[in-house]
Amino acid sequence: MRLAGIAALYSVVAYALGHLLRMPKWSESGRGAALGFSLSVIAASTVLWRGLVTDQFNLLAVAQETSRTLPLAYKITAFWSGFSGSLLLWLLVLALYVLYATLRPPRQDPGLQAPAIAVMELVALFYLYVVNFVSSPFAQSAGQVYEGAGLNPLLQYPEMMIHPLLLYAGYVGLTVPFAYAMAALLLGRRDLGWLLQTRRTTLVAWLFLSAGIALGAHWSYRVLGWGGYWAWDPVENAAFLPWVTATAFLHSANVQQRRGLMRAWNVILVAATFLLTILGTFITRSGIVNSVHTFSNENGVWPYFLSYLAVVGILSVVLIVYRRGLLQDSVQAAGVVSKEGSFLINNVLLVGLAVAILWGTLYPLISEATGGLPVTVGPPFYDAVSAPIAIAIIVLMGICPLIPWRSTTLRRTLRGLAAPFVLGLLALLAVLILTGSAGLAVLVGALWLAAATLLREFYLGWRARRQGRHEGALRAVFGFLGQNRRRYGGYIVHLGILVLAAGIAFSTLQSVQKTVTLRPGQTATIGGYTVRLVGLRTSYPQGARSVAARIAVSSQGGTVTLQPSQTFYPQVTGPAQANGLPALASGPLADVYTVLSGWQGNEATLLLIVEPLVSWIWFGALVVVLGILLSLADGRGDAKGHPLAKEAKAWIA
Repeated sequence: MRLAGIAALYSVVAYALGHLLRMPKWSESGRGAALGFSLSVIAASTVLWRGLVTDQFNLLAVAQETSRTLPLAYKITAFWSGFSGSLLLWLLVLALYVLYATLRPPRQDPGLQAPAIAVMELVALFYLYVVNFVSSPFAQSAGQVYEGAGLNPLLQYPEMMIHPLLLYAGYVGLTVPFAYAMAALLLGRRDLGWLLQTRRTTLVAWLFLSAGIALGAHWSYRVLGWGGYWAWDPVENAAFLPWVTATAFLHSANVQQRRGLMRAWNVILVAATFLLTILGTFITRSGIVNSVHTFSNENGVWPYFLSYLAVVGILSVVLIVYRRGLLQDSVQAAGVVSKEGSFLINNVLLVGLAVAILWGTLYPLISEATGGLPVTVGPPFYDAVSAPIAIAIIVLMGICPLIPWRSTTLRRTLRGLAAPFVLGLLALLAVLILTGSAGLAVLVGALWLAAATLLREFYLGWRARRQGRHEGALRAVFGFLGQNRRRYGGYIVHLGILVLAAGIAFSTLQSVQKTVTLRPGQTATIGGYTVRLVGLRTSYPQGARSVAARIAVSSQGGTVTLQPSQTFYPQVTGPAQANGLPALASGPLADVYTVLSGWQGNEATLLLIVEPLVSWIWFGALVVVLGILLSLADGRGDAKGHPLAKEAKAWIA
């Protein structure tokens, strides 16, 4: 790892000398050093993986996170379960991004490549310092170790094999637009080059982050046994915050590419997103916050992270302020009733949401650090803040497709909204009558308004394709989607968000739960379902002791058998570690969620929950991913062939 640090430092210096002295040989040697950094990190990661799968307990990271009985797949993923390993994963992902950027031939703007890679290497130097001198994944165990402590049972679940990997791929991927933006400011450029070069990478990072958050929520729902998927935990917030600001950036980047507006917004959002990824890594892995998601306790590193966060934040602000003249928009802004105006309002809402969540996350730490009493900011605060903002954003999803670029009249916009508004109003009244929940009714009304507008856009595109090309119905679907993948990919993402929001609303506001104690043959009813305890069964999987309740869940659709369990995993030292695993029957309209809370003799205590539409959350997340993939398939927004690429060409010397 020290070789990787030397290579990264040399790369930064060589790139700087090559630019300042206008000597291509220095830049070329910097490129070689960047390759050396990437290959060194890949080699070090391979060494740690070999130690994990071959039970080399002389390595402290191996002894703390694995055991001889741990399945091979979990030995491999134990790489990132500990603090030092997660930092090495951060470096590994960054090394792969650097490798891609170094080997990728410049498409339209080669002048930005070298300084951007230098910025990425500067970012890597901090993590290399921590890995080399503060918390090394290759630290040696004290004394002879014959058996490891084993992996936390909560992490022994298939989704946890890829959830952290996806989050880190998203986190680190957001370094790329930050590096290009800072490189453009350092060079004194105001063209679109950095934005055009990073659109695809930003979308890929946002894809990884979106999928990672969804998988984490599903893991929480399926494994933790509390019946929920999101608790506004500090670590959950740490992943969500950069997603929010990256979402805002993707929207305003579209405005800059189309109209030359929101330049300052984009640079500030990119910098803020990168800073939030550092903060997220700090919160998740420093151990400074109490969280079910924090699987390490490395409080000794938090001063390094806070110092790094402060330095990057100050330097970014200074550079942005110094180059503020470059960030002035090249054309006059349109009125509020325009597509640009709707994007601006959308960004204000998203940034407001991020600020509120950030304040709620940090306030307990600030209060305790300043000598105040320990406080907790719970879900009621976050729900009260996020619900109205979410509804406003959903309404904007319904309005924005109807508004043209530049400006239009309010009357024309309202005329286009008439039919979607009526549908939304009817849905609002129906839900209000059926459930009596005003909040749910307003949200459903907004969802119907937005869905109607988006579906209308799909229908108009499909109809135009059929009439213009005389194609069949099915062929026209693929035709109009392929004709403008970026636009319709974005619409599909929005539809996925709507489906996901409906699942969140109904599963949160309409769920019912009860705790019952049953003997074999006894039944309980909940939400139209009948639950009968068949009996208890004890087994011994891989040396652990597991107690499972066999439950028959009946409804008009038939009967299914569920087996919620409690498993006790033996530990090298101390008592066995208990891990409960809920069982559920999932359907398109509701899930029946069961937890074995306790037992005595043949009597079982069960937590029963009926969650309406919760499966829509996972389906909506899948739709979002599909929409991003479709948008990625469109190369028209990248540097090559972009209508504004000539602006970037003028800066190449």
